[in-house]
Amino acid sequence: SVDVVLLSRSGQPSQARRLSLFVLVMAARLFRTCVIAAAGSAVALQRGRPFAGRRFFASATMAAPAAASERAAARLRQKLSAARAQTAAPVAASPQRQILLDSATEEDWDAVVAALEPFMKENRVARLREMLDRRRGGLHLVLENIGDPHNAAAVLRTAEGLGVQHVHVIESISDFHVTDQFAGSAANRGRPRAAGTNLVSMGASRWLTVSRYTSSRTCLAALRELDLQVLTSDCPPLSDEEGSGVEEETAQQAQGEGGWQTHKSHQFEARPIDALDFGARPAGAALVFGNERRGVSKAFLERADGSFFLPMCGFTQSFNILVAAAMSLWAAIASGHFPEGSLPSEAKARLMARWLLRDVKAAKPILRATGIEVDEF
Repeated sequence: SVDVVLLSRSGQPSQARRLSLFVLVMAARLFRTCVIAAAGSAVALQRGRPFAGRRFFASATMAAPAAASERAAARLRQKLSAARAQTAAPVAASPQRQILLDSATEEDWDAVVAALEPFMKENRVARLREMLDRRRGGLHLVLENIGDPHNAAAVLRTAEGLGVQHVHVIESISDFHVTDQFAGSAANRGRPRAAGTNLVSMGASRWLTVSRYTSSRTCLAALRELDLQVLTSDCPPLSDEEGSGVEEETAQQAQGEGGWQTHKSHQFEARPIDALDFGARPAGAALVFGNERRGVSKAFLERADGSFFLPMCGFTQSFNILVAAAMSLWAAIASGHFPEGSLPSEAKARLMARWLLRDVKAAKPILRATGIEVDEF
């Protein structure tokens, strides 16, 4: 209307009239945009978060960093208050609860989980708990001096995919390399990583409980302490015709252990894997696999509860270690002694707490604020 009045008085031509209308329309649009931005900013301030509107107003919303920091601090205080309420631990100058990783109880792990869960996305926590509820208890995997990093990574991926949680690694001769974040262990930091192993393992080692040993006898003692049935993989000896012209190799393992053989000179007493009784001990069983070329060491073969082999119908003597481990683990699972969800509740609580300790940023100050101090962290 203003445009019509001005043009009627001045008698400007139609071209000027169109220019005036264009200016008025652009001014109206700019006014509307300003009104929308002001309303959005007001609503965002009431909700306690910055306005995520048009880029045009991004600089305006970031013009008050002090206010934004205060809102972030307020949200952090709110989450800490919720964590304190769940753990029922008052804030104190010195921690109220000291948790030792090697002797923590299920109650300790539950307290850690309750303190850190609010700082992870709900769908992420639900996914972790779903996988924990499907883990298999009692079935352990032992890898002795695996030489090829890609084989090691592939075996770990297979074990994790089948729900096996516990893996024991012996490094008396060959180092075990998978990734820089191998099982979250500080012992592996700084070690060289073989090219492509992370793609093979697909991060499986992050979710496994991996125990490392410098000798086979130390590992065997740990398995005995867990009261597990120790079953070693073994290959039938070569026939005289196949073995002619091949010199038997022997060497001594580290720390004075018994020797290993390239071809088996020991008495072969292994049984087909289908003939094994995986439920012979209530605590479970440990399947032992050795080096790709030498096989399981003499130290393990002589002290194990039994040996097994995978029957073959071809000319080759053995399967690749990945194939052998996968078939053997599946045979043990198919026996029905290691169902899904058989992992004890204390082990589930410990695993969940360790995963959260690893993945939640600023976990240490969060735990301290709730009155919890974890050693070695």
